[in-house]
Amino acid sequence: MAFLNWTESLSVKINSIDEQHKKLIELINGFYEQVSHRTNDENISILLKGMKDYTQMHFDYEEKYMKQFNYPDYPSHKKEHDFFISKVAEVEEKVKKGKVVLSFEITSFLKDWIKNHIQGSDKKYTAFFIKNGIK
Repeated sequence: MAFLNWTESLSVKINSIDEQHKKLIELINGFYEQVSHRTNDENISILLKGMKDYTQMHFDYEEKYMKQFNYPDYPSHKKEHDFFISKVAEVEEKVKKGKVVLSFEITSFLKDWIKNHIQGSDKKYTAFFIKNGIK
């Protein structure tokens, strides 16, 4: 069973973004799976970097349209994105330095943040993005 399952409650009704969100959930589930099997720090670092890189690409995608169409909540949305990236980078750095990181706390943070961000902040842009032709 997956750590976080995709459900319609996570859909922002924009296919390109929903597909990216599904990939993020897949990455979180992969991370959880590795942590559950007590993988080594090197594997955790690789997974965190992959998640950070993919998430940054996804955030850039959303932010491009927010800037292009002058989305009114762009500044606060961008702050949320920046917070997430900095948190993942912080954890990634601790793992690289061999500092003990509570992996299940990380997976819970990832799961809760993504779920709450999609269902809260991301859903706020649905009508705006659709009105501007984003599919």
